[in-house]
Amino acid sequence: MVTKEEVKHLGWLSRIDLSDEEIERYTAQIEQIVAYLDKLDSMPLEKAEAIKTRIDLSSLRDDSAEAFGSDPIGTKSRKDGFVKGPRMA
Repeated sequence: MVTKEEVKHLGWLSRIDLSDEEIERYTAQIEQIVAYLDKLDSMPLEKAEAIKTRIDLSSLRDDSAEAFGSDPIGTKSRKDGFVKGPRMA
């Protein structure tokens, strides 16, 4: 059973402000998801056979490295070679 407090906590962890209406709706939706997963867990798999697939390697594209002409993320101009992201508030 998923509680409203757990959904509030998930919202807090995600940094999302949830209204009371959203908390009600999400609690019901998460309950349905958990019930479906419980249903999947209860399925017997002892007699199930593994799926085996053979892939013809000749049908795959050749993997080759190609030089990229410019510096798309701007790491060449930095002395340390790292990418600097925006500052978190």
